[in-house]
Order: sequence, then C-alpha cells, then structure tokens
Amino acid sequence: MTMFQTVMLALMGAAAVSMVLSAVRLLRGPSIPDRAMAFDLIMIHFVGLAALYAVVTNQQIIIDAVIIIAVLGFLGTVALARYIEEGRS
Repeated sequence: MTMFQTVMLALMGAAAVSMVLSAVRLLRGPSIPDRAMAFDLIMIHFVGLAALYAVVTNQQIIIDAVIIIAVLGFLGTVALARYIEEGRS
C-alpha cells in the first residue's frame, strides 16, 4: 500500500467517524434547525467520502454521482430552511 492510499484511507476513516457523530446530532437534535444543520453536514460528508473513494479506486463515473448528490443535498437544505422560515411567520 502506497503512502497516498494510506493517507486517503485515513481521511476516509476520519470523515466516517465525523459522519457518525453528525448522525447522532441528527437523531438527538433538540430543534429543527439543529437537525437541518446535521443533515447538511451528513450530506457534505457523504459527498466527501464518495469523492475520496472515486480518487482511490480511479473510477471517474462516481464523480457524476457525487455532483448529483451534492445538488440534491443543497436543494434539501434549501427546502428545509424555507419550511422553517415559513413556519415562524
């Protein structure tokens, strides 16, 4: 295993641990904005993990899926923020 692969696997491990902690915040979040923030963070972690996997395995087709997932995560966050904002007025 090369140094590059070792570093990439370490980064994937750190991102996975952080993603699990974000999932805990999503489940335990006391308010809807906390849960929205955790959801956004989980989407960012998922995109990062998928991108790292694409780099490690040299599969360029995964990058297309990463872009679609990133856009869907952004749209989900915007929709939730709009729901929260309309619920307050």
